Amino acid sequence: MSSGRVLQKLYEQKAIVILAIIFVASAIWVPYFFTWQNIQNLMIQVSIYGIMGFGMTFAILAREFDLSIGAILAFSGVFLAQLAPKTGMAVAIVIVLVVGILIGMASGVLVGVFKLNSFIVTLCAMFFYNGLALAVSGGSPIMVDDAFLNWLGNGTTASVPNLVWTLLILFVITEYILRRTKFGRNVYAVGGDEQVAALTGISVRFYKVAVMTISALSATIASIYLTGMENSASPVEGSSAALFVISSVVVGGTSLAGGEGSAIRTVIGLFIFGIIDNALSLLNVPSFDQSLITGIMLVLVIGWDYYGRRRRLSHA
Repeated sequence: MSSGRVLQKLYEQKAIVILAIIFVASAIWVPYFFTWQNIQNLMIQVSIYGIMGFGMTFAILAREFDLSIGAILAFSGVFLAQLAPKTGMAVAIVIVLVVGILIGMASGVLVGVFKLNSFIVTLCAMFFYNGLALAVSGGSPIMVDDAFLNWLGNGTTASVPNLVWTLLILFVITEYILRRTKFGRNVYAVGGDEQVAALTGISVRFYKVAVMTISALSATIASIYLTGMENSASPVEGSSAALFVISSVVVGGTSLAGGEGSAIRTVIGLFIFGIIDNALSLLNVPSFDQSLITGIMLVLVIGWDYYGRRRRLSHA
């Protein structure tokens, strides 16, 4: 195989190559990285973002964004904490999930039916639900003492954290829907070219509403697990969630241009950023330096992806 062919193969699998390099480098040079306790912590950290990441994958595949997931995460948590003492935890969880669906549908209608830009819609939603979370909680964290919720967030099943099981289950469901169902194929088609999709009989409006609803619902599910894990709900939780999740989805290889990506790529991107964040924390790198390093890496990877796409188009 020629060197050019090898380089092309490496480019096609760049996310896996980056993940392998980062993992090996961390295992060699970062103290305590390659220990069972730290790997378990890494898996739990990635799982919270991963739950939201799968929802975001649907949105980005359809060429949309959801900047409000962090605010939905915070609002859903404090709403659950306030509601549970009045209704019981089981009923509260169901109500919060329904509210999450309605939140997503509201954004989806504005994007899909009224043709508003999803960036603007979810940016406004982010401010709205951040403010609502502060109003509902009075600006302070709310303690939650519930055995079932604590088990969801901190318990294990067959020695594996429940959060990790949830990530695996949602991964299988997401990948199946995207690869094996008509719904998934149509999401790819809408993201690839809306006009062509509409001409083939696909309801673009429906799929825009659907992907925004899935994204909001995924943030609501994550908030339930996070509240159980921390035994509290904070109105400022998830302030950087949208950036982390979108970055992970894109770095994993899901195209911002829509129509290209998968749940597998999202998982790869999540672990790339998760390992970087974990390794920098173990090295006691200040948080502002961590943000700087993560931002530089994101620019480089997106630039690499953009350059590669331009080259492919020029040779097409």
